[in-house]
Amino acid sequence: MLFDREQAPRVMTPEQEEVVHNQGMRILSEIGLDVLHDDMLKLLAEAGQTVEGNRVRFDPEWVMAQVALAPHTFTLHARNPANSVEVGGGTPLYMGVGGPPFFSDLDEGRRGGTLEGHDTMIKLTQAAPPLNCAQTGACEPVKMDVHTRHLDMEYSTLRWSDLPYTTYGTSGPKARDGIEMARIVHGGDLAGRTALMGVVNSVSPLIWDFRMVDALWAWAESNQATVVTPFLLGGATAPVSVAGGLAQQVAETLSGIALAQLVRPGAPCLYGSFFQATDMRTGAPAFGTPESIFGIFGGAQLARRYGLPFRGGGALTGANVVDAQCGAEAAFMLWATLLAGTDVVLHAAGWLEGGLVASCEKFALDVELLEQFTIQMRGIGMSEEELAFDMLAEAGPGGLILASEHTSQHFKEWLYMSPLFTTQDFTTWNAAGAEDTAQRANRLWKKLLASYEDPGIDADLDAELLAFMERRKAEPPPDEDS
Repeated sequence: MLFDREQAPRVMTPEQEEVVHNQGMRILSEIGLDVLHDDMLKLLAEAGQTVEGNRVRFDPEWVMAQVALAPHTFTLHARNPANSVEVGGGTPLYMGVGGPPFFSDLDEGRRGGTLEGHDTMIKLTQAAPPLNCAQTGACEPVKMDVHTRHLDMEYSTLRWSDLPYTTYGTSGPKARDGIEMARIVHGGDLAGRTALMGVVNSVSPLIWDFRMVDALWAWAESNQATVVTPFLLGGATAPVSVAGGLAQQVAETLSGIALAQLVRPGAPCLYGSFFQATDMRTGAPAFGTPESIFGIFGGAQLARRYGLPFRGGGALTGANVVDAQCGAEAAFMLWATLLAGTDVVLHAAGWLEGGLVASCEKFALDVELLEQFTIQMRGIGMSEEELAFDMLAEAGPGGLILASEHTSQHFKEWLYMSPLFTTQDFTTWNAAGAEDTAQRANRLWKKLLASYEDPGIDADLDAELLAFMERRKAEPPPDEDS
């Protein structure tokens, strides 16, 4: 099989993998990390770790014992039980972009994110067959109150989609609001079930700040999944070398998982990888480079070593428009993502301009790539009908296979004809309007949005969600930094 998780490419020999692991353990024990959360520092000291001020030097054996507590797989429960999925069980989760403050399409151009834009991205996610997970924060409504707009985005995800999802959580209070809203849509009690995933990013290099630790604490204590992902830019927030970056990733990721297990042993965690090169000409992240690809394969290899589900990759690009650079970088990144056997793929559709923009045309392009990859993942059919001996015998040498009944019966089933990429000759293409890929993508995302079917929501649950949001918006903003 082309995408066999057990045969995923390895970028490190067993000996090299051991070197990276040992270097990560050395970082933990000799350099340590700053943990800017007093309650977590108390837990770490009680657990026997060396705490001096905010600096924590970790016992590698203790860290590995903590990591071993995290489950190898877990069920992520959707409000529609038919959409629940076992994370780490062989079914990859693909979701749209998350976090961009801008929204764009060819009709109105690049503009500040709005709640309407967020709704659009969630509905596109629900409608796109390759996507099986939603992501809150698909487009940040920048003109809404920063203290409460997370509630509106969370509601958007829960109202317009019934897929499993990644929550919004840039602080402990915001994470707890998301958990409470998940409880509401699951009937008031999660009963120990994992109903959402939340992402924490260490402040690289080697810091766990208060907001991220507090969010991690909230998810872990309620048995929700934490995607521990250092944001590593080679040459900027991590060593310029891939090996050095992977070792730092080991230290930061495993320390974060250890923190989650301190709060609640057995809390689900994912090994997250976001290692990208830095373009030293601009200081911006560079996507689709060899270093980015090594980061995906290396991260996946290390996640398998530690027996953890892996988050990595995505249709990432630094391009500013849907052009050749955009398509090439997204394709490079997605190929690596799938070949690495990635379990959870954030930003699988719609990411543009280094993650600053949620693009509808880019969403359509990425969905097309994922459609083709999905077919490739199925492999080659080997039925008698597909081997086609009888058809060849009937046609004989020099026969017209194009006119055969076998071809007419099966070409729609066995030949993929892209709705986005065309094979017309120049004259026909030019006469039809000379549309480029971005223009065709503009039509396709609109068609996809028109196909959206509202999954609906129970009226009582909806009313309870709205009442919770209204109550929270009327309260003074919580202190998110202490």
